[in-house]
Amino acid sequence: MQNIHPLFVHFPVALSLTALLFEVLYLVSKKDHFKTIAAGLIVLTAVAAVVTAATGLVAANTVPHPDIAHPLMDTHKEIELAGVALSILASLSLVLARNKLSWVRGLLVLATAATISYGASYGGRLVFDYGVGTALVKTGMVDSTGSGNMNNMDMSRPNTTTHHGEVPEQSAAGEHGR
Repeated sequence: MQNIHPLFVHFPVALSLTALLFEVLYLVSKKDHFKTIAAGLIVLTAVAAVVTAATGLVAANTVPHPDIAHPLMDTHKEIELAGVALSILASLSLVLARNKLSWVRGLLVLATAATISYGASYGGRLVFDYGVGTALVKTGMVDSTGSGNMNNMDMSRPNTTTHHGEVPEQSAAGEHGR
């Protein structure tokens, strides 16, 4: 199964931050159109967060990753599940509080945006520091310890045309290492 988590990861971040912007604009200006836009974005954030978390939970069990990344993966998961819970609470506050306690909704939107964004920084570290879900792990360039030990890798040149138009010869070691 292909990892579809990367297709969704930016939506909760962008939607939560945009919802926060419109929530602040509403709280400052008291103009109803800002409140309406914020409400729609709050609901979209919750939907996107649930979908992204679901795809992330699947990815955690199916995407190749080094063992050393597990603690960071666990932290990322816990923070983002808290973000999902906050986004759902913010959505429920639209129905339950309506015009009352708009500051509570504002705090929930702020907490959602902060939590989801902070958790996303851990997701970025998983990809960029540990190669989770990338060809680096799939091809063995990052081993199970995350050390990037290249002793067991075939580092010979691929059988491709060079920039001078000549085809390099493969060494016997390079052909056996594949």
